[in-house]
Amino acid sequence: MSGILAFIVIVVNIRRARQLYLWAGLSFFLLGFLFYFIYVPKEVGFFNLFGSMTGLLALLFVLPFMSTIIAAGKYDRALGQMISKPPKLNMVRLYRRTSVMSYMLTLFLNVATVPVVVATVKSKLSQLSSAVIQRFFAHSILRAYALVLLWSPTEILVASTIDLTGTSYVALLPTLLVISVLFLSIDWFLHNRQLKGGELIVQQEQIGNPKLLRRKLMQLAIAITSFIVLLLAVNAFIPQSFLFSVTVLIIPFTFLWAVVIKRPRRFKKLAFLYLKGNTTQLHSLFFLFLAAGFFVEVFPYTVWFEYMNAFFAFTYQEGSLFLFYLLVGLCIFGFALVGFHPLISIAILSPFLQEQVAAYPYGISLLLIGVGLGTVMIGPFNVTPTILAMQLNANPYSIIRKNFAFAFSYLLFIVVIAYACSLMIA
Repeated sequence: MSGILAFIVIVVNIRRARQLYLWAGLSFFLLGFLFYFIYVPKEVGFFNLFGSMTGLLALLFVLPFMSTIIAAGKYDRALGQMISKPPKLNMVRLYRRTSVMSYMLTLFLNVATVPVVVATVKSKLSQLSSAVIQRFFAHSILRAYALVLLWSPTEILVASTIDLTGTSYVALLPTLLVISVLFLSIDWFLHNRQLKGGELIVQQEQIGNPKLLRRKLMQLAIAITSFIVLLLAVNAFIPQSFLFSVTVLIIPFTFLWAVVIKRPRRFKKLAFLYLKGNTTQLHSLFFLFLAAGFFVEVFPYTVWFEYMNAFFAFTYQEGSLFLFYLLVGLCIFGFALVGFHPLISIAILSPFLQEQVAAYPYGISLLLIGVGLGTVMIGPFNVTPTILAMQLNANPYSIIRKNFAFAFSYLLFIVVIAYACSLMIA
């Protein structure tokens, strides 16, 4: 039944998906359709190959409620005030504050972080050239965005990887958090050297109540901590996947949060507006992921799957675990450059990882989460760089090119850490 519904959703959304998602989704669907008639045995039902991504789409549907509570509580405005607080702004301080603002908002707003941050900060960079402004935002927003999603419990890739490997979120969280903070610190260190001495000609703005800003920041910290604790408790007592636990928890948690801060009516009003305004994006994502899910289900029946499986097995058996991890990382990185979403890349590669998942679940989890989210900085068809390019009236390729070296260095670090953890735990 779910397969039939998934097929109907694909057909309905063909005319509603945006052009980029339409062509990507059609490519997956038509290729899967062709492979089905060439390779799949007749006893395998056509509709049984749909619906593998429905859990991810359910989470995509409820994620806007996180954006709603941020708007209802006016937390985005409070973080905007943080940008202009004393001491006087220079390029280094502005970069760090923009990075922190992006890091904190991404936990709740996800891709909606980009227009909020750009609108808050762009006026302070008006004296600079467009190339410098593009580099500033490409680094400060996209790097912070990717690094905070590394440990975010509401990130789909984190939840789906945990379900794939069976690794505990509690066990992964310390390592992911350390990597996140480490690379954020490295990014700040690099820009401290690059931007040192850069002055800004901006008028010092009057900041609202500093106590209110501190209270808002404290509320955000308590909220994310409470959500993680509650999520772990629900996941421990309910025999369902981690992805399912995140999905069912978001709406009641955000509504309870709105009640606590005495904004339930505003929350309900904004939630309706967010869902109504988010339909175009949902049509596109539903079409893309359901079509890709069909291709992923068909692909293991093809001869191309056998070739790839033999190559991965040869690398693992005749090479080393490090080379195998590097191969997986480079595949996800390379697929992102030609337009594959990391979730789709991981879904395609996951059948080749079964032996390694059984032997090294912790290392594989670090590898897939780390490398997958690193592609947020360099994927030309990823939503976040695309939105940033639109905000800056720039070409998406000019945005992602500015992060390529950093993202590739990050990939190599993740491979080394995943390999080291695999050896230590084994």
